[in-house]
Amino acid sequence: MDSAGEGSGRQRTPPQPPLVFDLGFHRGEDTGYYLASGCRVVAVEASAELVAAGRQRFAAAMAAGRLTLVHGAVVGAAQRALSAELLFYPHPERSEWGSVDLRWVRRNAEAHGLPHGEPVRVPALELQALVKRYGCPDHLKIDIEGADEAVLADLALLERRPATVSWETGKESLGAVLAQHRRLAALGYGRFRVVQQAYLQTLPPLLCPDGSLWRFEAGCSGLLPQQSPQPWRPLLWVEWQYRLLFVAYGLVGPRSWFRAAARHPAPWIGGLPRRLQRWCERRRWPLPGWVDSHAALGRGESVRGAEGS
Repeated sequence: MDSAGEGSGRQRTPPQPPLVFDLGFHRGEDTGYYLASGCRVVAVEASAELVAAGRQRFAAAMAAGRLTLVHGAVVGAAQRALSAELLFYPHPERSEWGSVDLRWVRRNAEAHGLPHGEPVRVPALELQALVKRYGCPDHLKIDIEGADEAVLADLALLERRPATVSWETGKESLGAVLAQHRRLAALGYGRFRVVQQAYLQTLPPLLCPDGSLWRFEAGCSGLLPQQSPQPWRPLLWVEWQYRLLFVAYGLVGPRSWFRAAARHPAPWIGGLPRRLQRWCERRRWPLPGWVDSHAALGRGESVRGAEGS
């Protein structure tokens, strides 16, 4: 007889489902999948319009206490200490580009010719305060258009850290991307992987714990790290992957001579690059696409999370 259970007349408390922080909710492309995987979710979104739509879409999950949807912009603790509110710049055409970072706002206007809308004030939030209020997540997903690096740095402020972290890496600076990974390695994250994000919506449907099938939505971050079959790699391996990836960015990335030629109206200049782009798109080959990084605590032990949930 279990003296701590039956013998004392007390019932054991069932384990809580894994907790996920979805920083950068957008339309709930990832939150929906996390909920279908049996997780509890705390999601944060800076756009009031997207928050309102999300509360309608996930009304049942919110009523059941499985989802908390917070309106605000997550930034680094240093920036949050300066102000309780921030200027958020929504984008009229690409809602996923909404940002509180003026560098990103200017980049989108200059590099893509797509200026942002007029700014609005939103509450400023920080990772440490979210953890204090809702608990430490098993998985932390970050996709917040310019503030990712500051939130990664704030992991150092936590007494307990998420078992796994995923974030979108930029294409502007190889040095910054390598520094992000080295910072996490110094905090005990010893396993990494580089995950291609293009064409995730074409993945086969995923069987969920309740027997339903989840189809990944365009713009999603893909599988939870604990559910991905992609092998974990050491830091050095991933650093070389990014070095090669940045070579590809320079050759055929958004600001490469190849993409500039593809936009040229003259067929003798832009014809061949455009045909090559279409050929790759038909075969669903990223050219070179965009990627997330995954990081896991430890070096060889299993990672607690959504497995078996």
